[in-house]
Amino acid sequence: MLRMLLSVTTLSFILASHALAAGTAPTEAQLKRGKLLFTQCQACHQLKPGAPSVLGPNLAGLMGRKAATVSGFRYSPALRNANLTWDATTLDKWLQRPAALVPGNTMAFAGLPKADDRASLIAWLAAETAAPKK
Repeated sequence: MLRMLLSVTTLSFILASHALAAGTAPTEAQLKRGKLLFTQCQACHQLKPGAPSVLGPNLAGLMGRKAATVSGFRYSPALRNANLTWDATTLDKWLQRPAALVPGNTMAFAGLPKADDRASLIAWLAAETAAPKK
């Protein structure tokens, strides 16, 4: 039963990641869940372009950005040297357990264990942090 649950959860994340990567719009339920999950993040992170970094860097323009590049934010040496670019796959690994992806980083967040939650948060972040359409 556990194996089936893990398979369904993994499949769910894979489908959500492929949808995001393919440009398929996330569902309204996913976005709603992602917004709710972001409440855990908002004490440290801002989303509005130009807003100052707080305890964590501003996440505006997150998708496709090289990690540890927000001007004026002091990153850990581990994250500066990690050579990551934020995309759905990298964010999934980061959100699952930041310390596993980048040992020695200073983000005080244990992670989101549920793949569905990570997929929803990633979909919402991608939508909320995208550059405005001209």
